Amino acid sequence: MLSDAVVGWDVGGANIKMARLDGDRRAVVVERAFPLWRERERLPSLLASLAARGGANAVMGVTMTAELADCFATKREGVAFVVGAFETAFPQSPLWIYGVDGSFRTPDDARRSPLDVAAANWVAAATIVARAVADALLVDVGSTTADIIPIVGGRIVAEGLTDTARLRSGELVYTGCLRTPLCAIVRSVPIAGRSCRVAAEHFAVAADVYRWLGVIDAGEYTCETPDGRGCSRAEAGARLRRIVCADAETLDDGGVTALAEHVARAQTRQIALGIRQVIRRLGAAAPRCAVVAGSGAFLARAAARASGLAAHELSADVGGDAARAAPAAAVALLLSELVSARRA
Repeated sequence: MLSDAVVGWDVGGANIKMARLDGDRRAVVVERAFPLWRERERLPSLLASLAARGGANAVMGVTMTAELADCFATKREGVAFVVGAFETAFPQSPLWIYGVDGSFRTPDDARRSPLDVAAANWVAAATIVARAVADALLVDVGSTTADIIPIVGGRIVAEGLTDTARLRSGELVYTGCLRTPLCAIVRSVPIAGRSCRVAAEHFAVAADVYRWLGVIDAGEYTCETPDGRGCSRAEAGARLRRIVCADAETLDDGGVTALAEHVARAQTRQIALGIRQVIRRLGAAAPRCAVVAGSGAFLARAAARASGLAAHELSADVGGDAARAAPAAAVALLLSELVSARRA
């Protein structure tokens, strides 16, 4: 007997998102930062803890990117581990794994064909967007990556299906609003009117830039800090100074702001380059609108506008929580439809 409740999961290597559909099919979202590569054996208990907030006896749909975590030798091993964690955590719940072809399959099928379900979360989100906006780029910027998914005539027309193919096509840009090290965004920054190389060390991350600039608050700084200290503005500033081997006695607040603004512009350009690559491939069919989503929607918006696209906020359609966790919310909705169809 199937439960009336449906829960969608998006399990990444650094974050887990759970979306439970309420009575009017709006998604109630729970998010948790979780460094899978460091403590993967805790995954079943963490899943059970999150689901205790209202999804423990639900039908469950799962999409994942966690298989890429470097605690797994292969994606096959990673997919099998994540699927097994759900079976351990929820032995009584019907479990469906979402694939890059837009369909759900059983856990055994997912284990047999792991590449069919690896990194499929972007398909779920784009499927829901395509129903509402026939021609658009979905630009979903999260803590770690940016997805740029073209939709033309109500259809997803992505060139790549695997992470590697999507990196080549510009549809995946490995930069995000929180976890990206600054030395992966810039090679130099302006200091006292001159260009200064940055240290190739894990001294600061994108979250420090946006915390200093006031774009995010302490509660939105959900990733670990590089130095293990807090996420106050002052502590973020100390980490930013360190990327040019400086400190509060050698680089004033104005210098930190100039540095941070330069990094923010550079990260916007990185995402915009991906957008332009996708637009070039599509040619005359390229959409002129971007639907922006994710915890880094502010970056998606800036990159879309820098690329000459109008920006539409997904949050205006589905609510802020669901827009920040679009794949989890989309998987929940798609699975709910499948369950309803099977009952009819």
